[in-house]
Amino acid sequence: MTPNTLLLSREDIKECIDMPACLEIVEGVFRAHGEGNAVMPPKLHLEMDHVDGWINAMPAYLVSQNAAGLKWAGGWGKNRDKGLPYIMAEILLIDPETGLLKSVMEGGYITDLRTGAATGVAAKYLAKKDPKTVAIIGAGKQGRMQLRALHHLFDLEEVRVVDIIQETSRNFVKDMQEELGVIVRESRNPQEAVFEADIIVTATAADEILVKQGWVSKGAFIASIGSYPEIDPQIIFNSNKIIVDSWAQSKHRGELSRLVQEGKIGEENIYGEMGEVVAGKKPGREAKDEIIIACLIGIGSHDIGCAHHVYKKSQKKGLGQTFNFQQLNKTGFTG
Repeated sequence: MTPNTLLLSREDIKECIDMPACLEIVEGVFRAHGEGNAVMPPKLHLEMDHVDGWINAMPAYLVSQNAAGLKWAGGWGKNRDKGLPYIMAEILLIDPETGLLKSVMEGGYITDLRTGAATGVAAKYLAKKDPKTVAIIGAGKQGRMQLRALHHLFDLEEVRVVDIIQETSRNFVKDMQEELGVIVRESRNPQEAVFEADIIVTATAADEILVKQGWVSKGAFIASIGSYPEIDPQIIFNSNKIIVDSWAQSKHRGELSRLVQEGKIGEENIYGEMGEVVAGKKPGREAKDEIIIACLIGIGSHDIGCAHHVYKKSQKKGLGQTFNFQQLNKTGFTG
């Protein structure tokens, strides 16, 4: 085994993975969780208030793929003023059998892609059959990824989008209509956007209630992907099923965290994890009128599954550069 580590840039990664491939990987990783073939502790969160930043360490081991590694990802509030992305991320992929560092790659693109794919896979199992109308609250980069995933899976007739920044939502409408060929309309407010929508996605950085009780129609599937609560608790309490990607993480971050901390929701109120649904351990949607909520705050196993795919593809394509971090020769001894 070579001791060299493959270094992959964002552009290298884009040549190796797209949304269709990511959807397949994410679904497979969910299934691995449901079948007990994934090892993933809750993400470790580090607050850096002095620099308006935070970062998560997200390790995972996929047994059936023999893939392991860690994503180191966070957000910095002042980055936009510096011309940098809000989210910065790197993924480290190791050989599970030796600990050798197989690859270091940019992690932002995989994060964006797999977050959209997770909602797509959840909708595949939890949305009503043949959904036609999608409401997206938050017209940023992630809102676009959410729509790309849903568009790949469903024959959508109308997409409604709303954002606190009008220019952002208008750019979303123009760009996504041109890219996907689907009708996209700008809504004046969240209530207008979610009216009779089959799928509702909250994809913002807000820490406020954006979707209120009485707005959501029967049969709706709601995906909350933000780090903070965005859905009226009464919608959650009155929903037919609450599903999470990871209960261990949902207790501390995301849509349900505050309700858990206040003692208003516990594990007994959770229908199950997405892995259980994808693996067939629990049924997904069982009736057309069910209101189902999926709280998807992101799991590191998806990052590692995608990174493993990218690593194999990049080797076949001859992409990236190598560096010997351990300074070992091919026999494994220090040179």
